[in-house]
Amino acid sequence: MAIQLKITIDNKKIEKIFIKARKTLDDNIIVFGHPEIDIMVLTSKSKIVALPKEELDDEVYESQRRLFKYLVKQGVVDYASVQAGNLFMSTEGTIPEPSGEGDKIQYCLYSISNFLDDEQPYYDDQKEFEKEVEDSLLDPETDEHTLFDPSMHGQQKGSLPPARPSYGINTIYRI
Repeated sequence: MAIQLKITIDNKKIEKIFIKARKTLDDNIIVFGHPEIDIMVLTSKSKIVALPKEELDDEVYESQRRLFKYLVKQGVVDYASVQAGNLFMSTEGTIPEPSGEGDKIQYCLYSISNFLDDEQPYYDDQKEFEKEVEDSLLDPETDEHTLFDPSMHGQQKGSLPPARPSYGINTIYRI
């Protein structure tokens, strides 16, 4: 379901944004568009919370840090309020009250949408790189692999002769 926004920035009216989000029963908004984190806009508490998705890795914290750094620069989140949340690996920040006219929740969604658009090329490049690495491992170039040649291999393998019954330091002990 598309959410219509009424935001005017520098006399330029923005009517629609396309964002992968859902509205909860208590009028909170959950944005699912980021590959590593889910972003919750808590309308009743005037907070934004970033939660990790199912896979927890080292990149989650960096994604949350980039999100809140971007939102602080846009003026959507108060810098002093950004902190760890009460859920495991969550980060939250408070949305300040607007001094002029306009809906702060709609402006938050607009800023989150811009953040997701800025982040998407990075994740597209990462997926493309992983696919290229997998393809190079499954089907290497002709100069990157060798063919098995039985004449190049001798009968005796390794550096120690197999005729010896024991290897290592136990050969110094005599019975």
